[in-house]
Amino acid sequence: MKSIPLLLALVLAPAAAPAAAQVPFDRERDQGVGVMAGVASATGVSYREFLPTAWGYRATLALWKLSDFSFVSIGGSGMRVLSDDGWRKVYLVGSASYWRRGDEEDEEIFDDEGNLVATREVDDVDDSVGVGVGAGIELPLGDRGAVSLEGVFTYWTDSGALLPLPQIGLHYLF
Repeated sequence: MKSIPLLLALVLAPAAAPAAAQVPFDRERDQGVGVMAGVASATGVSYREFLPTAWGYRATLALWKLSDFSFVSIGGSGMRVLSDDGWRKVYLVGSASYWRRGDEEDEEIFDDEGNLVATREVDDVDDSVGVGVGAGIELPLGDRGAVSLEGVFTYWTDSGALLPLPQIGLHYLF
C-alpha cells in the first residue's frame, strides 16, 4: 500500500503538463459509442468523449435480468490525452466501477421429521467495486471506428488486491 501514492504521482504528474504532439481538435473523432470491457471501467455499452482541452470522459453500463438472475455493471472513466497525432491517441485513464450480481433461489424448510414445511425465496447478491489508474492507446479501425487498449492497475474489492488488468473498447466515432 505504500506504493500507491508513488504510483498516483507517476501517473498524474504528466497530466498537469500540456499535451504534446497535438493535432487541432477534430470534431469527427471526439465522440464515440460502442462497447467497453474491463474491471475498472465496467463492461457494457459505452459512450466516450474527448474535449478540446485534451481531457475526456467515458461512461459504461450493462443491465440484464433473465428469470431469477440479474446483473448490473456501471462505470465511469476520466482520460487525459498525452499525445494525439491524428492517427492514434495516447492517454492516461482513471476509472471506477460498481458491479452487482443477484440470483433468486427457493429454499425449502423442513421440520424435524424431514417433512417439507414451507418454501421461501432467498436473494443471493454479490456486490463489488473496481478502481484503477493506468494508460491507454486508441487506434483507428477504418473511417469511423476505433479500438482502445488500456493497461490499468486495478483495486478489485472481490480479491482485495491491486491487479494489473487489461481493458478493451470498440467505438463508432462521430
